[in-house]
Amino acid sequence: MAETLTYRPDDFDGAKAVRIRVFMEEQGFQNEFDGVDQDPRTLEVAVRDADDNPVGCARVFPSELEPGVGTEEGRWVFGRLAVVPEHRHSGLGSKILAYSEEEARMRGAKELHLHAQLAVMPFYGRAGYEPYGPVELDEHVEHRWMRKQLECRKMLSSSRTALTAQANKATRP
Repeated sequence: MAETLTYRPDDFDGAKAVRIRVFMEEQGFQNEFDGVDQDPRTLEVAVRDADDNPVGCARVFPSELEPGVGTEEGRWVFGRLAVVPEHRHSGLGSKILAYSEEEARMRGAKELHLHAQLAVMPFYGRAGYEPYGPVELDEHVEHRWMRKQLECRKMLSSSRTALTAQANKATRP
């Protein structure tokens, strides 16, 4: 059964609810929120179901907000991708990633970097991300940096409408 999902690039409250549930309650992270969340350039993507419950999230922001990534023009950072358990394995994570990439691209991103948990590196690899640098601990979980060059193109409104329509066709398992 198809479910209508709404994607919002500016929904910190929705993203916060998902991040608390997934990263803090499930995975045991303590330092989930930081100054990046308060910066107006940060896009706090949240996905809500038909009842307006947050079910997935991510954030994307210019690289100057992330120490050590570099500040080249067009370099952005993606992270905090999370999907609540009852919506996992439905393709929603891939759709949130694609939606976030497009939102960043529309704001001038030419490449995205992310700090992936080792367990989900294959997911990002399938989306075109390549690993670089050493394995590092983020709190108690091993991570590694990955990057992807984004296509250099201007987004036509019809293409964006098609992407949003595709993203909204997420189904529940």
